[in-house]
Amino acid sequence: MGEKVLGAWLSNRKLPEGRTIEAFQRQVQDQLIKDFQWDAERVHSASVNLLQLLVDEIVWGLEGDASALFASFYRLDLGEGLMGEILSQHERPKAAQILAEKSLERAALKVWMRWTFGQALPKDQISE
Repeated sequence: MGEKVLGAWLSNRKLPEGRTIEAFQRQVQDQLIKDFQWDAERVHSASVNLLQLLVDEIVWGLEGDASALFASFYRLDLGEGLMGEILSQHERPKAAQILAEKSLERAALKVWMRWTFGQALPKDQISE
């Protein structure tokens, strides 16, 4: 996946009781599949890790019609200011790597927030 990125992101956070790192990684992957509107079967069968898939998707989007890519960033709630800053301060390959890491971190945050604060809600109000 992007174990190094996720490991660093989780280093100062605690998963809710009863949740495993493996389940967290699966949920982060599912979040990215949803936000980037990927085919889940293709992602699950891919021979490269999730971070590399993100880099490849971002490079591809930046080289062509970027509207779908920016829609994915919007669904992830990756701020326009952050995107603009990264794209203006770095060459495309480095910018794609940074944006991929930020996308992975943002998906992780969405899952972590849902898990952490969703526990305070009744079960029928939690969507996973």
